[in-house]
Amino acid sequence: MLKPESAWEYELGIIQDWNPYSYRAAVFYYDIHDFINDNGITSPGTGLGSDCLYNIPHVKLYGFELEASLRLGKRFQATASYVYQQVDADETRYDEEWTYYLPELLPKHKVKFLGRYEAWKDGFIQLSGRYVGERQAQKGETLDAYVVLDAGLEQRFKLGLMEFTAGAYVSNLLGEEYQEQAGYQMPRQVYGVRLAAKF
Repeated sequence: MLKPESAWEYELGIIQDWNPYSYRAAVFYYDIHDFINDNGITSPGTGLGSDCLYNIPHVKLYGFELEASLRLGKRFQATASYVYQQVDADETRYDEEWTYYLPELLPKHKVKFLGRYEAWKDGFIQLSGRYVGERQAQKGETLDAYVVLDAGLEQRFKLGLMEFTAGAYVSNLLGEEYQEQAGYQMPRQVYGVRLAAKF
């Protein structure tokens, strides 16, 4: 019988603003009891249902985050962040190599950045990217680290009393082959346009 999951969560951070720079740092610690885990849908080779949901007595998630931002006048701004996280979990009698083990799906290392430049009046060029480190996956697999870059253009304008934003973007600019979840290949590129109105 499943027990209810409970947790204590702690976070301590600091924010410092030194124009044109700002910095943020934080440490976190999550102490989770009776973590509810999903270990898979069927037992391999049998076609029979497994003990899909069960409690892990104790799971600890801890790490830190760093973020830095830069603003140069009204035209340019950039932000970069780094997250390190570590998971420690008790073993249970249900653990197998093929199981879907939720705590291990988190990467230890993540990096994100965003740069935005006003190239002409109310027109912006944006470049963003993310790095996700190697992590474990269900059924004993390891997912490789990957880096993805996204780019876009945005134009703001007014018509009467309404404000509009029109934009175009491309995700996965360099065509990186990667998986966010095991077995699901992400698209090589995604192109799109968008139009938003503010009343």
